[in-house]
Amino acid sequence: MGPNPPTPMPDLSGKVAIVTGGHTGLGFGTGIELAKAGARVYIASRSESKFKEAKRDIVAEYPDADVRFLQVDLADLSSLNRAGRKFLQEESNLHLLVNNAGVMCVPYEETVDGFEMQIAVNYIGHFLFTKILLPTLYKTAATSSKGSVRIVNVSSDGHAKLAPKEGIVFSDINMEEDYSVWARYGHSKLANVLHSRELAKRYPDILSVSLHPGTVKTNLSAGPISSTPLYRLIKPLVELGAPGPRKGAANILFAAVSPALKLGSANGTYLVPVGKISAPSKAGSDEKMAEDLWRWTEMELASRGFE
Repeated sequence: MGPNPPTPMPDLSGKVAIVTGGHTGLGFGTGIELAKAGARVYIASRSESKFKEAKRDIVAEYPDADVRFLQVDLADLSSLNRAGRKFLQEESNLHLLVNNAGVMCVPYEETVDGFEMQIAVNYIGHFLFTKILLPTLYKTAATSSKGSVRIVNVSSDGHAKLAPKEGIVFSDINMEEDYSVWARYGHSKLANVLHSRELAKRYPDILSVSLHPGTVKTNLSAGPISSTPLYRLIKPLVELGAPGPRKGAANILFAAVSPALKLGSANGTYLVPVGKISAPSKAGSDEKMAEDLWRWTEMELASRGFE
């Protein structure tokens, strides 16, 4: 048996959730608890074989779990479009979207759509996926208890520690020149914070938050290790006392289901472990930057045929 749920879980029977990257790490830790609480959980992943492994582990612990596969590649806008449309064909409601999947400190590479990999996977892909699902989320919110329909963007304290001080670099969104993989990572995580902030303003009936999950032992450390060999030496110190992904998902689960978060006071906020509303960085608090980023992303998607 796995650990006890890291936050009191309400009965989620009849609720529908999507967790990107739910086959491993924090996504798995989130998805299994949502499923155990009765939600139908769609695990959005590139790999059906990895989904099957995750489902096997979930069902072994909770035989009644309703866990389903949604194939999606966050680095490919066409894949995201197909996945979103497929979900809408299967479900008429969506109560919870957890934008969790991500990459960290990977070498510079551009996706098929021309975006740097970290900003593409961590932010732009999730923006498009959320955009496709928003009408259903909003419709679900109209018939659900206030504040129970939520969008959770998993960010990082790296949005404050690693991103350029000026915030989003609109003149070089890929940060191709003179930037490290760490700066690109922080840049993408800042975009997650700004995305939640603007979602809250544009869709006030949906509770949208961003969060730092805390230091957790997951396979994301492969990126930092490959980018900075020294990280292999300091990794044990960085992760000293850090939980694994089951317990490490506590802040994500709090953001997803806790009744302590109220629509009026928590919408658009940034959470640190566990369940504490905290001020993001100066750039992460910039309302104009959030609006500018939203408009920039809409224009970039539209230029590629995704309006």
